[in-house]
Amino acid sequence: MDKISQKVKVAEDNALIKLVKLGHPEIYDEVVKRYEKKLFSYIYRLVGNKEEAEDILQNVFVKAYRNIKTFDIERKFSSWIYRIAHNEAINFLKKKNKRIFVSWEDIVTSKDKLETKSEERSPIDIWIREESRLQIQEALGHLPEKYQKVLLLRYFSEKSYEEIGHLIGSPVNTVGTIINRAKKKLMVVINLMEGH
Repeated sequence: MDKISQKVKVAEDNALIKLVKLGHPEIYDEVVKRYEKKLFSYIYRLVGNKEEAEDILQNVFVKAYRNIKTFDIERKFSSWIYRIAHNEAINFLKKKNKRIFVSWEDIVTSKDKLETKSEERSPIDIWIREESRLQIQEALGHLPEKYQKVLLLRYFSEKSYEEIGHLIGSPVNTVGTIINRAKKKLMVVINLMEGH
């Protein structure tokens, strides 16, 4: 039994899921053990309450188990279960009428952080930042072109106010005003996207 336990521990996620699908529900316990801490911290970050995060986590594992037959073994299990966790947390927040905000710091630093190689960051942190980056990119697409342009130049191309002024043909003090307006509009768009 010990040898089997050791083999199960080192098995890839998808190999475990295959066994669960083949009628070995007891193996799902190992999947839960692998993901409970990571998923809990992710959900807790979103909802900010320990008990609520624990309840949501239980729902995530139940929902994942119920839908395990629909999981495509060719895909990455971690992405699938994180998507379920994300949706459960967001649905919970919507029910509680809480608004979800992405901080401006996340917006202006997500790209740089994603591209920095760091041993300290867990796959969860990288996933969260990737989600934020995708959300920001989508939100940028809803802004008027002049606002898109200044935000991209400032935060993704790291241009100075002087360089941006030169590129868009505006004085430096006007550039600051446009950037501030663009940031406010972007936050509004992100919050509207989260509310639908």
